[in-house]
Amino acid sequence: MGRFILALIVVLGTATMASAQGFAPKNYAECVMLYAKKAASRDGGMLMRRACKCRFQEPGAPECKQYSPLALNCMVSNLMPVEHDEEAWGVERACRNKHPVQ
Repeated sequence: MGRFILALIVVLGTATMASAQGFAPKNYAECVMLYAKKAASRDGGMLMRRACKCRFQEPGAPECKQYSPLALNCMVSNLMPVEHDEEAWGVERACRNKHPVQ
């Protein structure tokens, strides 16, 4: 009986962690709604839409070739609170340099 309870706790804990991690966008529309529409600067929103496009819609587009998947994740994670356009471009550059295309 004790092993059953322990197994149940492990399964429920794993399911809870998986559902919390599953909140990430699954397509372009979800990505734009969750992130790009909430960007604080105009250019931040534009760069966020680009990241969503490159991640979900058109990874092979010419403007997407300069971004690795990790760079796109970095942009999505860090562009939303940026209030000034020049800072948004700094975040884009930092993400691109930190996670270059291999």
